[in-house]
Amino acid sequence: MAKGLWLVTTTVTNPAFAEYVEAFQPWVESVGGSVYAKDMEAETVEGKGGKLGVIIEFPSKQAAIDAFNSSEYQELSKLRWANSTDTNITIIDGGVTH
Repeated sequence: MAKGLWLVTTTVTNPAFAEYVEAFQPWVESVGGSVYAKDMEAETVEGKGGKLGVIIEFPSKQAAIDAFNSSEYQELSKLRWANSTDTNITIIDGGVTH
């Protein structure tokens, strides 16, 4: 089964974003996810995106969707919204399907 991935870009606007990161790490591990890559100076070359780019891996696309929709993450995301802008989260299948 292919992994599921969150592709995330955001612009951190407040040092309190660190509170979100601190709470996010144990939460994502508790739902079977892990941070696959992170870049504080990501380059968006087309479209709109922030300077922070993150790829988060989950056991499957459905697990990635369920994690995002969970009440725990929706509550946690309030910290992200309060301390960042221009956030994009895209959930994709980690396999090649063409």
